[in-house]
Amino acid sequence: MMTLWLVIAVMLLTAVIILLWPLAIYKGRKNNKSAISQKQKNISIFEERLSELENEQTQGNLDAATFQQLKIELEKTLLGDVQYAAQPINKSTSNASIQNWLVMAVIACVFVLGTLATYNNLGASEQYQQYLALADSHQQQPQPVASENSAAPDFTTAIIALKAKLVENPEDMEKWFLLANTYAAVGDFQQAGEVYNRIAGMLGEQDPGYAAAKAAYAQMMYQVAGERMIPIVQIAINDALRVDPEEPTALILQGLNEYQRQAYAKAIAAWEKAKVKAGKVQLNNFIEPAIAEARRQSGEAAPIQQIQSASTTQPAQASSAGKASIKINLDISPALRAKVSGQDRVFVFAKAGMPMPLAAERLQVQDLPITIVLDDTKAAMPTAKISSAELVDITARVALSGSPRATKGDLYVTVKQVAVRKGVELTLVIDKIVE
Repeated sequence: MMTLWLVIAVMLLTAVIILLWPLAIYKGRKNNKSAISQKQKNISIFEERLSELENEQTQGNLDAATFQQLKIELEKTLLGDVQYAAQPINKSTSNASIQNWLVMAVIACVFVLGTLATYNNLGASEQYQQYLALADSHQQQPQPVASENSAAPDFTTAIIALKAKLVENPEDMEKWFLLANTYAAVGDFQQAGEVYNRIAGMLGEQDPGYAAAKAAYAQMMYQVAGERMIPIVQIAINDALRVDPEEPTALILQGLNEYQRQAYAKAIAAWEKAKVKAGKVQLNNFIEPAIAEARRQSGEAAPIQQIQSASTTQPAQASSAGKASIKINLDISPALRAKVSGQDRVFVFAKAGMPMPLAAERLQVQDLPITIVLDDTKAAMPTAKISSAELVDITARVALSGSPRATKGDLYVTVKQVAVRKGVELTLVIDKIVE
C-alpha cells in the first residue's frame, strides 16, 4: 500500500509540474520584460533631451558653459529617475511574483485534492470488491430464494455496509439496487420490496430503470402475499407495463395470474411478449416450460420449431422424470415441540433458483414424525416440477403465523444442494428458530 501511495504522489507531483511550469515561465518573462521596458524608456528620454541640447549649442543658442551645466543636470535627472523608478518596479514585480505563486499553489492544491477525492469515491478497492461480490452473487441467483438460514454473515455485513454508504450518499442508485437485491437474496421480501418501490419513486417514470424497479417490487409483494395476486401486486405490474410494455418480470407475473385463472391464451401471450427482454435464466427455467404447459392445458399444438427443439432434450428428461424424487423422514426436536401446538402448519418444499417451489407438502405438527416424498406429483404448478432441476434446497418449517413466508419465531431446518435423481433419503429434524 505504501508503494502505491508513493507512486501516486510522484505522479501527482509530475502532473503539477507539467501543469504549472509553463505558467511560471510566462509570468517571469513578463515581469522581466516590464522592468527592461521601463529602463529603456528612461534612457530614450535622456538621449532625446541630450540631442536637443546639442542642437541648441550647434545653432549658437547655448554657450559651452551653459551646455555643460544643463548636460550635468540632465544626467542627474536620468540617474534620479533610474534610482527612484527602479524600486517601485521591483516592489511591484515582487508582489506580482508572490501573487502568481499563490495562484499556482492554489491550483496545485485543488488539483491534488480533487484527484484524491475522485480516487476515494471511484477507486476504493474494498468497495469495488464488495460490489463485485454482490453483483456476482445476484447473477448466479437471478431469482431470490427464501431461506430460513438468511442471516448469513456475508450478507448481513453487506447490508450494514450498504446502509452506511447510503446514509453518506442517499442518491447512489447503484447501492440502492444492491441493497434491494441483497434483501431478496436472503429472503426478506418485505424489505426488498420497500427498497425497490423507493428506487422507483426516486427514479421517476421518465427513467429507463423505473419499470424494472416497479416489476421487482411487484415480484417481492407477490412473495410476501404467499404467491397470490393481491391488488398491490397488480397495481405495480400495471405501472411497470404502462412505462415499458415489454418488461419481462411484470409480464411473467401477469402470465402467472392468467394461468391461475385458466386463461391460457392470455398467459401464453404475456409470456411470449416477455421473451423479448427476458434473460437466459428466466427464458430457460420458466418461460419456455410455462408456455409449453399452457399450450398443453389449452389443447393448443406447440409450434413446429418448439417441437423440433424439444425433441433433442425431452427423451433424456422423460427417461429420468420418474426417478426425480426425494424421500424425507421428518420430525421436530422434542425441545421445540413443547413450544408449538399440534394444529400449527408445517410447510415442506424444494426450491432451485426460482421463488416458486418445485415441490411442496403441507402438514401439521401433530402429523410428525412422518415420511414424505417430494416428486413431480407435489409440484406447486404444472410449469415448475422437481424433475426440471438437478439440485434443490429442501426446507421444512413450522409456520406459527400460518403463512408460507418465513417470519420471526418460526421453526425450521434446511438442507442445501440435494441431488434430485439419486434416490436420496433425508432425515430432517426441525431444530432451529428464525431470528
